[in-house]
Amino acid sequence: MKTTLSVQKAAYKANYATQSDTTYFKEKFSQLNTPEDIVSDRRILRVVLGAYGLSDDIDNRHFIKTIMAEGVTDRSALANKLSDQRYKALAQDYDFSEIGLGPSSSPGLAGRTISNYLAQSFEVAIGESDTDMRLALGFTRSLKETIASSNSNSTAWFQILATPPLREVIQTAIGLPSEFSQLDIDDQHTRIQEKVSRVFGTKDLSELADPSKIEEMTRRFLVMREASSMNSNNSLQTALVLLSSASYKAPL
Repeated sequence: MKTTLSVQKAAYKANYATQSDTTYFKEKFSQLNTPEDIVSDRRILRVVLGAYGLSDDIDNRHFIKTIMAEGVTDRSALANKLSDQRYKALAQDYDFSEIGLGPSSSPGLAGRTISNYLAQSFEVAIGESDTDMRLALGFTRSLKETIASSNSNSTAWFQILATPPLREVIQTAIGLPSEFSQLDIDDQHTRIQEKVSRVFGTKDLSELADPSKIEEMTRRFLVMREASSMNSNNSLQTALVLLSSASYKAPL
């Protein structure tokens, strides 16, 4: 599977439309001096939003412009009021809230944006035929980004709860029902860590980011989704059988 995905990724990056977008972005990057420079150019906006998994907002130009114009320094900034942490990440990198700030003031941002755009858009392309695989592919990157941007394990868990793709993978992998999201956020924060610790042996995200743990979580997520799609009364038993055949020990 890994070999197949690597071949697919190489083909995707070589795709003419993809190369055209990234080349255009690199050429125009130094000229992005205001939020308007970004939102008024659909090709630029497509790359920027795609890098943060926000492609669905391509037509919400005023909203995205406000996110970037306000940045994150002011606690009342729009990005700080939204639960979805992807908007905060966008506002942190493309922060125009003060004179002198902006993409050009962040070394390496152009390269990171392109890299993330390629990764995210590849996941979207895969997701057109398999949405669960898209979530699984993006899980490693998103989890590591969340850990890197958090100052504590507790804060990172709150960010996971506020990031839909991450939350969905973990919540599914540990068998929490959709109704879980209706609980008080502090209760969710406590319970998800307790359940993850029981299932995977730790709630420490630095340990869960280990490649073997990530593989275990994503595999369990895919298996549980497959069992759920079977829509049978013995779906749990089916999941356990599938987990066993996938060569890893199902937690008690």
